[in-house]
Order: sequence, then C-alpha cells, then structure tokens
Amino acid sequence: MNKTLMNYIIDIPLMILTVLEGLSGIILQFGSRNASYLGMSMFSWKHIHVICGVPMVILFVIHLALHWRWVICITKNTFGLNKPAQACSIE
Repeated sequence: MNKTLMNYIIDIPLMILTVLEGLSGIILQFGSRNASYLGMSMFSWKHIHVICGVPMVILFVIHLALHWRWVICITKNTFGLNKPAQACSIE
C-alpha cells in the first residue's frame, strides 16, 4: 500500500472522530445535566465522547508515527540544528 493511500485511510477517520469528539465535548461542557441536544440525552453524548476518544487517540499515535521523520526534520530546522536548513517532506 502506498503512503498516500495509507495517510488517506488514517486521516479521514481521524478527522471525523476529531469533529465528533469536539462537538460532543462542547455539548457536554455547556449543556445542562437533564438537557437533550439533537434528540440525544447527555448520557448519549458522553457515550459518544468516550467511544470516539479511544480510536481517535490510537489513530493520532499512528499518524504521528508515520510522520515522525517529518516532525524531527521540522523541529531541527526550527531550532537551527540543520545547517543549512533541509527541505522536509513527508515521503
């Protein structure tokens, strides 16, 4: 499997989970205990928040591992450890 396809397979679900995690987090933060939003109880929103959080963290760790060389390269360029600065690519 080429790297572009692998990134696509990981990044799209990661984006969807992040949006769901953020939306449920906002609803949980600002909602009242007995309220319901979009036809779902606060218990359901908390359940969604937890269920989305675990795979989101797992996919984020995989995403970070796949781009680790890029992270190191950018960090070295930022702090001037690469002289001259290298062009960093995800490859």
